Amino acid sequence: MALSNLQILEAVDEVILNTVLAEIKKRTDIEFVVRDFILWSPSTGLDGAVGGTSGRRLLQSSGSSSLDLNDPGLQTAYWFNKINVTGAWRLLGINTSDPQRQLSDVVIAVTDSGALVNHGDLIGSFWNNPDEIDDDLADNDNNTFIDDFYGAAFAAPLCSSLTNISRCGIGRNTSFWNGITDRVLHGTKIAGIIGAHPNNNFGLAGMAPNLRQMILKVTDESLGIVDPSYTFSDVIRAVDYAYGKGARIFSMSFGPNAKSLSDSNKDSWDKASAAYKSLFTKYNRAVFVAAAGNEWTNLDIIRARNFSYPPCTVGTPNVICVGGTTNNDTIFYAFVKNQDVGTNFGPNTVDMSAPGMSIYTTDSPYNGNFTVVSGTSYSTPMVAAAAGLVLAALGGQTRATPQTPALIKNLLVTSGDSLQSLQGFFRSGRRLNVGNAVAAALVLASTNRTVVQLARRFDGQLTANVTTNLAFQGWEYTWWKGTYTDGRFDSSDMNYTFEDFHIRSQPSSNFNILRYTTGYRLMATAMARIDSPGFYSIQYRASNLSQSRWQLTVGENPLVWTQSDNNSGTVDLIFPEAGFYNMTLWMYPDSPTSTLNFLWQMPGSPSSWTNPPLCWVINDVGSTSRYYDPNLTPKPALWHVVWNESDSGAIFNAENKGFFAQNKDPWLYRTMQTTVPDFSFATGMDLRNALYGTGGAPSNGQTVVYGYARANLRPRSYSTGMSFRLQGAHMRLYINDQMIFDFQNSSFIMIVTPCVTLQNNVSHELYLYFAARTDSYNPVGLTWASCNSTTVPTGTSGAYSSMSGSLATNYFWTPSSITNLPRGFRCDAWAGSYSATSLGTTPPYGTPSNLTWMYPRDCPAAYRNTTTNECRMQTKLKDLFPSISWPLWHIRCFTYYAGSITNGITGASVLSGVIYQHLAGVRVYYQPGDNVNQTNYAPYNTRFPSGTYQLYVIEWVAQSPQWNTAAAQTILDGGLDPNNNILTTNSTTMILPAATLASFTSAAI
Repeated sequence: MALSNLQILEAVDEVILNTVLAEIKKRTDIEFVVRDFILWSPSTGLDGAVGGTSGRRLLQSSGSSSLDLNDPGLQTAYWFNKINVTGAWRLLGINTSDPQRQLSDVVIAVTDSGALVNHGDLIGSFWNNPDEIDDDLADNDNNTFIDDFYGAAFAAPLCSSLTNISRCGIGRNTSFWNGITDRVLHGTKIAGIIGAHPNNNFGLAGMAPNLRQMILKVTDESLGIVDPSYTFSDVIRAVDYAYGKGARIFSMSFGPNAKSLSDSNKDSWDKASAAYKSLFTKYNRAVFVAAAGNEWTNLDIIRARNFSYPPCTVGTPNVICVGGTTNNDTIFYAFVKNQDVGTNFGPNTVDMSAPGMSIYTTDSPYNGNFTVVSGTSYSTPMVAAAAGLVLAALGGQTRATPQTPALIKNLLVTSGDSLQSLQGFFRSGRRLNVGNAVAAALVLASTNRTVVQLARRFDGQLTANVTTNLAFQGWEYTWWKGTYTDGRFDSSDMNYTFEDFHIRSQPSSNFNILRYTTGYRLMATAMARIDSPGFYSIQYRASNLSQSRWQLTVGENPLVWTQSDNNSGTVDLIFPEAGFYNMTLWMYPDSPTSTLNFLWQMPGSPSSWTNPPLCWVINDVGSTSRYYDPNLTPKPALWHVVWNESDSGAIFNAENKGFFAQNKDPWLYRTMQTTVPDFSFATGMDLRNALYGTGGAPSNGQTVVYGYARANLRPRSYSTGMSFRLQGAHMRLYINDQMIFDFQNSSFIMIVTPCVTLQNNVSHELYLYFAARTDSYNPVGLTWASCNSTTVPTGTSGAYSSMSGSLATNYFWTPSSITNLPRGFRCDAWAGSYSATSLGTTPPYGTPSNLTWMYPRDCPAAYRNTTTNECRMQTKLKDLFPSISWPLWHIRCFTYYAGSITNGITGASVLSGVIYQHLAGVRVYYQPGDNVNQTNYAPYNTRFPSGTYQLYVIEWVAQSPQWNTAAAQTILDGGLDPNNNILTTNSTTMILPAATLASFTSAAI
């Protein structure tokens, strides 16, 4: 095929084919050779696909308009207004009295099972081949296809290149003489979403009736229409045909079954992925929109296992992987025939989402012309149609360049409606909003500038004195070591393993001093503070670094550069409002001398390129790594310290990452925990006495302790910035999950941070990671001092003081008296429905629950110790509420505990269900619901001062009605034997605030 230099070799004899392949593989001018392979089409209904055989993919197919359209089906097609189609139409000037009037030369190629071309709601929506005369039984454009007026069929065996493909054109009446039509009806349903005729008193309105859709039939139906296959060679020929005819948007609702991937077929899928990558790379001016699939599978995990899932995981810039949502803007999920089904997801793999549940669209006249279907097969054409409208706004497909697909992808991914329910499931956490995407495209077309998405506003709390339009916080570097393969710019590549991370507290965005180079991957992140919204430009200058081996994202936009030469380029941006914007740089250094510098052009100085200054302003958002606090008790002034022990002192050298390999994860520290009133010690020996008690020491003669100290700053006003003094050989400070400074040096034992602006009247969480010798005379700890944006006190100035008077630490309670306080656990239960967004996120304290009880007060007799009157934590709901009949529900029990999990060992003995346990806000236990796998991270030893209590929370999510009658909420303590290690309440060490006392209630059972 001339357009791509891809060639298809067909043979009727396997022996001859193998001989030819062996010779081809000897040639050095052949880039890629792969045996043909197939992916699969969905079947015709979601229920029918569940439990299907052959390891095939589960079904990807599973209000009224504000423009007063008269299509009756729009009452059912909620998705049409949900994604703001008419908003896009208004911006593009579409006339609803003639909505099929062609807006642009943009063609959307539907690579699927064909379409019923004479469907009453689809007539007029199809591409017309300008070089072909319809229904004249001639090949007017001399491409071997007779009457390919709407498109063509490519699927073997009928339309193989070895057969008479002249009979494989698709036009208005070709099915009468060549028999080619859409028997599967999957393509017809997709066609309705894209192009159904609006305002005709019939059916629904498609998203892009003013563009044209090309029919590319690639399904092999020789063995039936239930599970037709999509053969790669047929897809190649279809794409080559469509691309040659001008199509630049492709809708592809097919792929493998994620549940069928295994070591036995891994090689096949890897080759399939490589083949699709080659195809998409050759046709680099086109956008390929691919369905994420419906197996309710995390595709990030698929990739982390080094498996492929084509086309979604291909990873070229012109592929958009699309997941599905519901009419309630939640992730598409269903529990059907005792199986989890729903959209596949993955925050590094699935780019965005669109409605995919209960989609009203076109169908066969034999089925009443219209139907309701579900699956990501129908999310995909929504994004493909949106891509077509965006391309029209950018000037049409004749103006498409190799950079255009990346621009279209950026506009679609970043302009959707950001939904909390989607965060962590898709790359953008957004659901398609085609009106917003077209608006952004029109801005780009008129200004050549991309609008950048704001991360957070100033909220009127800012006190920093910054005298420039733009300033940076320090860049946080994360390094992985491995072997370069496809250069994906995310963290799901199994070829790389975590190596190190550190902070660079320098304002410069000149990446010219790198801790690691060849054989490593870098992710550097920072926050850009924009004080003056407006037009900005960035220029990059690279040295010894290929452009394909790095990517800069500003806001949510991977930047698309206008190249000056091979080593430099520019991009023009619009920052729409003052606030903070995320920045991420991915880099695979080519050599030890690889450098990359970013210079900025700002409003007011359009002729100069500069590096911005440094400015630390701390996020006022809550920490994402903490879990549940009822906020019923005063917050004590203390530090929570958790640590491990070591006998290695040699690890304290500047070249060694030391104890900080992955220290942002509290789960790594388990040997011991305590609380201290202040974390500032004159010597390592003073630190030892604070942690172990006077005369105490690490076990087995060890002399090194390493871990974290956590506290919260109480809400207050700050008239100045604050500088923090870190003392110790190894120190790293986070505030609200932002790394502020790290310090690893065996010669110097003290360093001060730049001036940091803390938000007024909000709590700030401090994490100080430390490593120290307990036999050292050097100081260890954290203190602070007032500063301004240009002047920071020296570490020896005497300006630094204890922070203890400003602490109010969450998840702890130090009551002045425990007399008459309730004892044991407070428990609540809510009826609910199972979804990923609800796991481990029981409602806030005070949310009315259906059931309330307290242990040991309401303990069933079977589980009560008659001597101590305490309760074993192993009751069933039916023991408490005999008439309970909920199929799905959530439970949360909590207490304040002067002790801890015995020996750091806990567990849960349950049937199907999810269990979490949290100590002091840290998730220390997770059981995913299979009653087999579990993770346990509780500290092994606890030494709390008298009168100090930590919050202990247990959460259950029931996934089966069996929980009501058969499954006990059994929690283990100190071992994993369900007969001897049951957690039991302790009225001496487990207390509750008086406000938690509640009557035994059983409403709405």
